[in-house]
Amino acid sequence: MTIRTGLLAAVLAVFGSAASAQINQKLNRDTPAPPDTTMPTTEPAPQPVLPAGGPAPVRSLGTVVVTSDLDRAREQIAPSLGADIFTLSPQQLQSIPGGENATMQQELLRAPGVVQDSFGQEHIRGEHGNLTYRINGVLLPEPLSGFGQEVDTRLVCSTILITGSLPAEFGFHTAGIVDITTKSGETLDHNELSLYVGSYDALTPSLQLGGTVDKLDYFVTGSWNHSDLGIENSTQAAQPLHDYSDQDKLFMYLAYHLDDASRLSLLMNVSYANFQIPDTPSVAQAFSLANHPYADSAKVDENQNEQEEYAMLSYQSTVDNLTYQISAFSRYGQILFTPDTDRDLILQGVAGNVCNGTLTNGLQSDGSYILDDHHTIRAGMVADYTTETLNTNTTVFAVNPRTGSQDSDQPFSISDSSGNHAMESGIYAQDEWRLTPALTFNYGLRYDRFDANFDTEDQVSPRANLVYKIDEPTTTHLGYSRYFVTPPTQNVGTATIDKFLNTTNAPGNFLADAPRCERSNYYDMGISRQVCKEWQVNLDGFYKQADQLIDEGQFGAPVILSPFNYKEGTVYGAELSNNYKVGGFTAFNNFSWVKTLAHDIDTQQYLIDNAELNYIQKHNIPLDHQAQYTVSTGASYAWKYDRVYTDMLFGTGLRAGFANSHQLQSHYPINLGYEHIFPCSDKKVIKLRFDVINVFDEIYVLRNGSGIGVGAPQYGQRRAFMLGLTYCF
Repeated sequence: MTIRTGLLAAVLAVFGSAASAQINQKLNRDTPAPPDTTMPTTEPAPQPVLPAGGPAPVRSLGTVVVTSDLDRAREQIAPSLGADIFTLSPQQLQSIPGGENATMQQELLRAPGVVQDSFGQEHIRGEHGNLTYRINGVLLPEPLSGFGQEVDTRLVCSTILITGSLPAEFGFHTAGIVDITTKSGETLDHNELSLYVGSYDALTPSLQLGGTVDKLDYFVTGSWNHSDLGIENSTQAAQPLHDYSDQDKLFMYLAYHLDDASRLSLLMNVSYANFQIPDTPSVAQAFSLANHPYADSAKVDENQNEQEEYAMLSYQSTVDNLTYQISAFSRYGQILFTPDTDRDLILQGVAGNVCNGTLTNGLQSDGSYILDDHHTIRAGMVADYTTETLNTNTTVFAVNPRTGSQDSDQPFSISDSSGNHAMESGIYAQDEWRLTPALTFNYGLRYDRFDANFDTEDQVSPRANLVYKIDEPTTTHLGYSRYFVTPPTQNVGTATIDKFLNTTNAPGNFLADAPRCERSNYYDMGISRQVCKEWQVNLDGFYKQADQLIDEGQFGAPVILSPFNYKEGTVYGAELSNNYKVGGFTAFNNFSWVKTLAHDIDTQQYLIDNAELNYIQKHNIPLDHQAQYTVSTGASYAWKYDRVYTDMLFGTGLRAGFANSHQLQSHYPINLGYEHIFPCSDKKVIKLRFDVINVFDEIYVLRNGSGIGVGAPQYGQRRAFMLGLTYCF
């Protein structure tokens, strides 16, 4: 498979070198910072207490100093001052079912305010998606919405989820920033060969290799994942119908250390995945097809193929008081949906081949300059250009325009090729002003612009955060951010939908106003207290008022999400988290409450049923992804060679029914796990882990097939037994 990386080169300038001690001097300034709601680790050794204003925790590297200094310097280019941060370390990842075999979604579900949805989605603080992924400080462009995960957890050294009132360096997608630091050859203390097997015919072999050769640092990981539960089951049965998946993933990190204060790095990632679309038995026939009198809905053979490739080239350096990073990035994605033509026509009246692809190329530059003891100036820019193509060949029946009934049992095909393009760009400047040793005011401005073939908008956005250290164990913060959220580069115009007039694929209306940018005012305040050495408590509240609030939904058999806007929307809520650690015992508990309201869908209206469209124009409704109350809680205990762990994810259910007027049942699956380490010679060890997912085999529904933009029912995973064996060498 060829990696279509597009733009992969940037003009890089070397401005000289600086000693490692200079970097440490800059990073060790005592400045206030927002509370770090770090999930407790399962390691017996206590975690270091960071000074206020210090960077998020990074893995200890012992005598290796070059990489750790460069990573810490990069973190100070774009810190999360005033925002809410939640750090998940590799040790914490090992204490959830599957460990590194779990998806990034499963890892994030252990953070406050994160809600589980189907198709590998998660919602943070009442937002549909609106997440930004950053890898080693570089923007990962927004992908097509499919089943695949943004990032393979095997490449992750540490993950920080940033929410709330974000500083000016974060733009475009602001519900949360998933800030990932990748593994590298110097941080990797061993290679790994792993096999993970279990229920649903699950089989996942993987390999991780890393090391250093002179000034070159490298890390490579690859995996193959097979399962008979590729997507959420469409029924409550223990075994899904037609749901296998095969997924190949390969990631490579290369870094060349030019000197102690600068490096050139390259990231490349490739994934290729096939999914069967799950079947639902006993679906009634709705249409007649010539020479095909019967169709069994339990034998429908729909399939979806997904490809994702991205690459990032970065140059980072520190010169005196200036630290900066310049990057070029590229991402290609494609989703190919293949229908079961005859059965789809009989059951749905439409069968469509769909090929949707995007290519994004961009540049990013960020810098931080320590002006004096009271001011640190930060500035930067990002610009990317996306092209999107949508090619469809749709087989339909003719419909009588007077009666609306099927007019013929002879189908015919309609082909359509369309596409969109957009450039999004942003520039920012901000000042971290240390008014007193206990009080920091981080303020700045950001300018964003969106230029697409279907929309052109821009906005100047002020950002301001106050962080006050009341006393040694207590820190509070208050912030305001003006946000400008760009829509996906997906727009279906009237020229396309007009082709389906008087067919079984005709929408209820032919209104197709283009998606628009979302603009919002966001307020956040919170407090964090280290009650005692072992126990930390965090409380946070937020309020968002949005114009042209962006949402997405599935409106057909292909699982490709389509964007639309509500004219106005409001989201508010609160989060409470507790972390406790003593010796080898750790425990965490997160509680969140969120309320969403929106009305008047005024773009891509053809996607919405007319009755709902008219009702929503005059009434506030909850968003379909609202789960009013959520809880994530867990505990673990670690000995020298053993670890036991358990956790639970509770949710009151997403929305369903006409205009999202109903709420689905609550659910609370409980998971258990055990890991044992067999020491071998030198640094070689064998790890054995056993996971039980959904211990009590709870049957719960994530989606019931109703609600705005919900195309099919999806159930949570039933009980599964998994076994992992890892050889570290």
